[in-house]
Amino acid sequence: MKTGTLFPFLSIALSGMFIPAGVDVSAETKDKPKEKSPVVTLSALNYGSETSKGLVLVDFWAAWCRPCRRLAPILDEIAVEYRGSVKICKVNVDNYKKFSIDKGVQALPTIIVYRAGKEVDRVTGQAGKDKLVKVIESYAAKDD
Repeated sequence: MKTGTLFPFLSIALSGMFIPAGVDVSAETKDKPKEKSPVVTLSALNYGSETSKGLVLVDFWAAWCRPCRRLAPILDEIAVEYRGSVKICKVNVDNYKKFSIDKGVQALPTIIVYRAGKEVDRVTGQAGKDKLVKVIESYAAKDD
């Protein structure tokens, strides 16, 4: 028997030996599909249109920033809990350096709060959920 034909045969035979009985190896997934995240990723092109209406929190972040990574799940929770009353958006400063500088971002994470297209507040540094909820509720309560 040639060695070229032996190895494919052995790999097929051996792979069957290591699958425990009763384990489903079919291609079907039993996981529920993930719900689409309500967090909007912004670019320099869509920034103005996405922040022009309603109450919007824009998170300026970077992948290498630990406080930014700790803040991400908090923003995801808020985006789900306050869906319809506030829009949560993100801008990766590594992808949009000049744009971030033009917006006056000097530290990470920075959250810029917009109401009806106008900047009304900034939260810089690590912020807890309670602080962000207070910001949301204070600006959501004001009349346009």
